[in-house]
Amino acid sequence: MATLLYLLIFSLPSIIETVRDPIDGFLPAQSDLRDLDCTPLTTAGAMRIAPGQVPQPERGDRLERRAVVCRERLLKQGTRPPQDDAILMQLRSTAAEFAALTTDDRRWMVEVIHPRSAVAQKISFATKNALLDLGRRVTDRTPTLAAGDIEVIGRLSPERAWPLACMRYRAVESMGPKDALLAVVLRDHRETMLHAGICADGEWRWLR
Repeated sequence: MATLLYLLIFSLPSIIETVRDPIDGFLPAQSDLRDLDCTPLTTAGAMRIAPGQVPQPERGDRLERRAVVCRERLLKQGTRPPQDDAILMQLRSTAAEFAALTTDDRRWMVEVIHPRSAVAQKISFATKNALLDLGRRVTDRTPTLAAGDIEVIGRLSPERAWPLACMRYRAVESMGPKDALLAVVLRDHRETMLHAGICADGEWRWLR
């Protein structure tokens, strides 16, 4: 009994934090939280994004700490298309899955293809954060092509467009030998699943 009581007292702060957590908590969301999009970060990731604003863990602190970044929704709850809500609900695990398939010997660019820019920005942020959590080098730069290339590639299906674009990125030296592109794509606006592919050394391969 004494051991159980000790464990309960020791775990109580962690239990309270979990229950009140805006991401994974068990308490009903307050009205002001329902209109927020919250993304969990590791302490190290939060320190990179907001240096000086995240306190260092205290010595001897045995609790697993994390930070949560919350932003006000551009669209209020219930006004966003159901497909977008489905994608964003599982975005954290999807981004982590894609990032885990990358290597650490490249400088990673991220490009997102989604018809709604607000959703594309969220996907881009989550993907870059997942890469940073794995220690990958990430740049905000994206490869570019000439207007003529874009016009031709834009007429092709995704299955043909991405391999051709990847070849052209290398041919025009928009991507160097140490660069790689992780592209996250919504291939069909009716889908609730994102697809991803990698471009490196002029070669393209779909991850999903």
